[in-house]
Amino acid sequence: MKKSSDNLLRAAITAVRDCADTMETQAASLLEALPTVPMNDGLRASALELIAGLKDASSRVTFELALLQAELGEGKAEAESAVQRLAGMDALMMGAVAAMADVVDELEKAAERDETNERSFVMVIEATGAMLQGLEKAKATTQALDAAGPAAVKT
Repeated sequence: MKKSSDNLLRAAITAVRDCADTMETQAASLLEALPTVPMNDGLRASALELIAGLKDASSRVTFELALLQAELGEGKAEAESAVQRLAGMDALMMGAVAAMADVVDELEKAAERDETNERSFVMVIEATGAMLQGLEKAKATTQALDAAGPAAVKT
């Protein structure tokens, strides 16, 4: 059982880290590309601000994961705390991605009005989709860890 528990914890940490890495990569790509594609300046500013929020969220999660792993390695983290912290990281990333919904809607409307805006819409929707896939996996592994109970976090 211990090996299975350790595997659940490792899987949850890995999934959360992978999600944060995906978010960082997608945000960096969008921050580089969006200034060069045709789109409304106000919408561009809103998108870039939210994308900066994605980068901030991914950096915070990466930092929190490093702290959690250090505490687990030293035997300082308790089971419930570890699961709650991982769930909190999931929620932080989901909040950052969910904030993109309004910009995605506005980009879609802009693309429907003028096809020159389609490229920015496609870029943002594809990046958002990639981030949502990572979030689903992170959330699922954190929930599996939670369902396994406190013994799953003991190292």
